[in-house]
Amino acid sequence: MDHLHTLKDSIALCGPECGPSKTALAQHASFSEQFTDFFTKIFNTNDWPPRWHCGTWTDFHGWLYILSDVGIWASYFAIPILILRLLRKRKDIPFHKIFLLFVAFIMLCGLTHLMDAIIFWWPAYRIGALLRFATAVVSATTVYALYKILPSVFNLRSVSELEAEIEKRRIVEEKLAKSEFLLSEAGRISRVGGWETELPENKRTWSKTVFDIFELPYNHNIDDYDTVNHFPEQYGKLLAISLDEAKNEGKKWDHELLLQTAKNNMIWVRSTGEPQYDEQGKIVKLRGIMMDINRYKLNELALNKSLELTTQNNHQLKNFTHILSHNIRNHASNMALISSLVDLNNMDKSNAELFEKMSKVSAALNSTLEDLSEAIKIKENIISSDVVNFKVITDKALEIFESDLKQMNAGFTTDFKVQEVNFPRIYLESILVNLISNSIKYSRPDVQLVITLRTYKNKDRKTVFECEDNGLGIDLKLHGNKIFGLYKTFHDRIDAHGVGLFLVKTQVESQKGQIKVESMPGKGSKFKIIFNE
Repeated sequence: MDHLHTLKDSIALCGPECGPSKTALAQHASFSEQFTDFFTKIFNTNDWPPRWHCGTWTDFHGWLYILSDVGIWASYFAIPILILRLLRKRKDIPFHKIFLLFVAFIMLCGLTHLMDAIIFWWPAYRIGALLRFATAVVSATTVYALYKILPSVFNLRSVSELEAEIEKRRIVEEKLAKSEFLLSEAGRISRVGGWETELPENKRTWSKTVFDIFELPYNHNIDDYDTVNHFPEQYGKLLAISLDEAKNEGKKWDHELLLQTAKNNMIWVRSTGEPQYDEQGKIVKLRGIMMDINRYKLNELALNKSLELTTQNNHQLKNFTHILSHNIRNHASNMALISSLVDLNNMDKSNAELFEKMSKVSAALNSTLEDLSEAIKIKENIISSDVVNFKVITDKALEIFESDLKQMNAGFTTDFKVQEVNFPRIYLESILVNLISNSIKYSRPDVQLVITLRTYKNKDRKTVFECEDNGLGIDLKLHGNKIFGLYKTFHDRIDAHGVGLFLVKTQVESQKGQIKVESMPGKGSKFKIIFNE
């Protein structure tokens, strides 16, 4: 009965405000009057009773409503605090403004729930409506802002993509560190270092190897270090001029210089550098390398000195050879001339025989000196090469041996797959004449002589000339190491002098070519010339 009585009192207290009817002001007032009335009575609660007295609230229902609203408000206020703390700690998080809009939206939502709980005792419905309007405005603004940044959000990489990127970067960094270590070690071992100078401040950066070359500690202040003064005067001037030209004219340089290190050791270095430009084409840096070439330079200087001495000695030896050859040939010619004037009829038989032998020795000596003179000329003279046609040179050589070949009924074939070669014409003529002459001279009397000349390209794309015959052949096991020696003969023939093959080899090697021989006794010989064009 008490509860029912309280309920009736509440209904009576609520009156028409809790029902569907409106007051006379609400029915007939204009919008402006309603607006003014709303804000002038913003804190006036006389138009409504507390929510406890409006409706049929039980204690359980009412406190369930209140505690739920308070719990929602507390959670809604805790979330913005955590977000603000996150934004303060992580300033790199994107879209800060969106996060701040969410903070405002969540706090206003929490305040509407707190206001719902307070109205159970303080019916400030006008303030509640104003809070809900502010929440609606912030909510709509948040929705619009979120819609605007969605394309950017979609472009953000996922956690798995970021993890994959991190893994790739880790692998790249490991490879880069390994490459940097190898490069550093290569520079240390080869004594090659890099350097850089920023202009106009002259701020310098050196690799460790450059410090090692100058024999300076790695922590030495190099910005004000006068490197030019560590080079002897002539080299210091050269380096200073190169640096000025690089800064002012954009020129590169590459010099071999003598350096005095910080420990007063003198070493040879190679200094190379060039200017670096910015986007406007202005020189902003100089970059280059410093290389320790002391060991190689000392070897080069020693080699040059040795070469100079060798050249000088060779020149003196040539002069001596010419003088000796000239004087001996004069004496030999005089001996031959005097011998020709002697009348053997006035001598007794014994002296005449001796004098005849002496005449033969004198003639042989003249012949030997002529051969040696020819060999010396070949080695000394530089004869220019021509484009020579094998067929033309062969036809010219065959004219010399035409009668011999006809008399012997010899067979002669050519197979010139390569038509021309770059070689001195006079040498090639001499080579062909000597090889064909040897084939005729050392033919087998019981077999028709067959001579074959051929040309082709070997696997190294070099031109090869072959002269092959079916003559007496040579025992290479017995004579192979002396076949091209001067006055070396391998058959008992009166007209064999051992000069032809010596001249052929000399002429071929004077042009950096090669000559090889394949031969067997009774099977013939094949001479192979490899040209170095």
